[in-house]
Amino acid sequence: MPYQGDTTQVDTAATSTPTKKAAPTVAVIPAVDLFLGTVTITSHAGTGQFGHPQPQLIAQALAQAVRPTRWCESSKTLTVTIAAVGKREGLQRHFTLGHEDRA
Repeated sequence: MPYQGDTTQVDTAATSTPTKKAAPTVAVIPAVDLFLGTVTITSHAGTGQFGHPQPQLIAQALAQAVRPTRWCESSKTLTVTIAAVGKREGLQRHFTLGHEDRA
């Protein structure tokens, strides 16, 4: 019987040793304000409030999250891992947040 698994091709660049280190991320629990369009993130570096044009997309992703949400301070990127068919590790959704207002 032929193998009927995942037939997506492996990206060899992704599996090779990276030349530079990835930016450090921390696990956070973001608070999304759908009315104001803001995302509040509290971490060891402090609390920041960021804007996003479509906060409902972040809220939907957080409702489907299967792993802790990660925050990268240097790139201002929120990474939410959601469940995905055929992807045991889940599918990462990246949200780049805009301006910051320190709370």
